[in-house]
Amino acid sequence: MMLRRVKSLSSEDQLLDEQIELNLKKRGALLRFTRPLERRFVEEMHRSRHRQLVWAGAIGILVIAGFAFIDLIYREELLARMTLIRSGVVLALLSALTVLIMRDLDTRLPGWISVFGVAVSAVGTGLMLKSPGNPIVEFEPYTFILLAIVGNIALPLRTSQAVVAASVNFAIAAFFILPLPTLLPMEKTSPLVFLGVTSLLTLLASYRIESVERKVFLLYLREKVYAEALYAKYRSLNDISNTDALTALANRRLFDDFLKQSWTAAQEADQPLAMLMIDIDHFKGYNDTYGHPAGDECLKRVAAALKASTRSDEDLPARFGGEEFALVLPNSDEDAALALSDRIHDAIAELAIPHASSPSKRLSVSIGIAVEHPATTQHDSRNLLIRADRALYAAKRAGRNCTRVDLSMDPAPEFGDNAATAALRN
Repeated sequence: MMLRRVKSLSSEDQLLDEQIELNLKKRGALLRFTRPLERRFVEEMHRSRHRQLVWAGAIGILVIAGFAFIDLIYREELLARMTLIRSGVVLALLSALTVLIMRDLDTRLPGWISVFGVAVSAVGTGLMLKSPGNPIVEFEPYTFILLAIVGNIALPLRTSQAVVAASVNFAIAAFFILPLPTLLPMEKTSPLVFLGVTSLLTLLASYRIESVERKVFLLYLREKVYAEALYAKYRSLNDISNTDALTALANRRLFDDFLKQSWTAAQEADQPLAMLMIDIDHFKGYNDTYGHPAGDECLKRVAAALKASTRSDEDLPARFGGEEFALVLPNSDEDAALALSDRIHDAIAELAIPHASSPSKRLSVSIGIAVEHPATTQHDSRNLLIRADRALYAAKRAGRNCTRVDLSMDPAPEFGDNAATAALRN
């Protein structure tokens, strides 16, 4: 299978994969895994087992209560006694079910609550069997067979717990049936034999069900491990394709996608959308003076300062190209964009990177800002980019190391048009 070709498993997943393969190679039925895998199996299956037991318990209580019709039809004279016994059984089962629901995270409870329910129901059946003057006493013992089927098949019991439940049920049945004077020897032997055979057959079914369930779990877990590894590899490749290798900021591809998505979201929510275009001042001179390795290190430090200045969960800083960066600010107006611009200027100043080719002798940046309301304009996202770039050129013409805002709402016909007329504000 394709998933099996994934080789980049973590050491933890490799160990898990080895354990899965080891258990899959075991012959015969599987009833227990190695300890770490067994713990994971119990945790993975707990939620479904818990839900199954709650439903089975609720239905079982209704069935027990429904058997009152038999009392009403066949032993009306014992109705009060039978009702008392059934009420006790139902009350005990409801209490156990309440505990199970309240402690839904306890992985040990579902199985042992099931054993308790079988035992309580068996005792209730035995008390009804011993009731004096019971007109259907010869049929009552076969109720234990029904309990065996329910305990070993209907309830979500593991085979070891099913063995306990079946043994308890058989022991209680023998305790109440054998000393009963109102039954003939054959009437005692027959239900016990049928109960024993039914218990064995249903235990065998429980054994096979659990074995198949465990093998299915191993296959599911194996494919899940490889699927997660494949997805992690895809995410890694996707991150690489969307990230600038030098600065670790978003690259132009991700920037374009994010801008379009942000424009659509702002249009639907009737919110403003702002953009900052940032250019490192006299960067060619910086490279000529200090060399390209130093220039690369400078770009990394500026990128880190930009990222630290933004809202990490909302804004997208990106390397636009060369020494130019861009920031998309969803749900941000002009004031918010200017406040971010001030933080960026301060962050760059704090870096205190020497720049001999700059008039200030320190590295600085120029910033252009544009804001649009996508819900009320006929423009598209490209116009916001053009206006921010136009403002950036205005900041450069103003002497660099400053911010300018493009206030013109007219569409900008040409990207980077230095001659375009715009209302500019410091």
